[in-house]
Amino acid sequence: MAKIHYPKTEKPKRNKTWYKKKSERGLTVWQILFRVLVIISAAALLISYLSIFIDPAFMSVPSFFGLYYIPIFILNVILLIIGLVRMKRYLVISLVALLPTLFFADLFVKFGGEEKSVAGDEVKVMTYNVGRFGATPKGMNTTQALTKVCEFAAREAPDVLCLQEFQTSDTAAVARILKYLPYRCHFFYGTIKNFSGVITFSRYPIVDKGAITFKDTHNLCVWSDLRINDVTVRVYNCHLQSNRLSFTNTIRRMAKKGQFTDEVKNVHERIADSNIKRSEQVGTIRDHIKACTIPSMVCGDFNDTPMSYTYHTLASGHKDSFADGGNGFGATYSVLWPLLRIDYILMPQNVSCDRTHITRVPYSDHYPVSTLIYF
Repeated sequence: MAKIHYPKTEKPKRNKTWYKKKSERGLTVWQILFRVLVIISAAALLISYLSIFIDPAFMSVPSFFGLYYIPIFILNVILLIIGLVRMKRYLVISLVALLPTLFFADLFVKFGGEEKSVAGDEVKVMTYNVGRFGATPKGMNTTQALTKVCEFAAREAPDVLCLQEFQTSDTAAVARILKYLPYRCHFFYGTIKNFSGVITFSRYPIVDKGAITFKDTHNLCVWSDLRINDVTVRVYNCHLQSNRLSFTNTIRRMAKKGQFTDEVKNVHERIADSNIKRSEQVGTIRDHIKACTIPSMVCGDFNDTPMSYTYHTLASGHKDSFADGGNGFGATYSVLWPLLRIDYILMPQNVSCDRTHITRVPYSDHYPVSTLIYF
């Protein structure tokens, strides 16, 4: 039987875009923008890690990323959560960027800390920027603020008390306050009616002392060699260059029509200038510490966060009392609590500490930091 041949019909060609996988289709504008945001946020976080190694005097830009570390970190966490919910492959970018945070987390917040059983001579150390007794709640004058600070210190009974931005109209009056701490080291700038500076009170004898001053600024550092039983330890009490910003006034000026861009530029110029000056001050203190032949502690208001060249330079060779014995949030600046930690007690590497506290009292725009150190 003869085969019947049917005419060949050509198979219709498919539109190639019809069977493309979803992942091969074009991205929407929002998807592109989101991926760009993920990459930029991750890069910003990585730069903030690098900022601790880069001297602002050499390159100032990374220091801004260190300053904004907390908001950048929060943004990356939010993007990671969105990526997890939507099961996007690019969530790995945020995850990789966030991993190094594990090495820095205890510099900002610690939970579940327990009291330690530590042997040795217990010494309570406190540092407190008192804001010239002017950054207090309304209705409290400088005399009342001074009284409140002294009463607070008497209750807490530190053995070593480091105060920054201490102001007085009578330098002789210093000997009449906190009499239970008979040894003092201070350096004041000022006029006949007003003196301001840094002062260290001690229950232990001061066997040597001095001051480190800086060019074109009233910021400074005093050092005291304390004889604590059988140990001599040097205490550096620092007040480093501030960013010279009033957050209330800055926000008010930014809110004015047409001034937002100019004010942002002005703020960043001032911060960059402060970062460079602070870098120079840190270098001077670092060299002084290197020349010191006895164990040293560094206390005070650094005006910089743990994600900074300032902090990591001064922390080199020391332990951070909050990282070692703290609990809760480490923030010490009341205005932006709990974002800014700028006050520190750094201890010698060979000692232990316990019960580091940041006490939220309303006598300054800073909170006092205290810790128990065992020699």
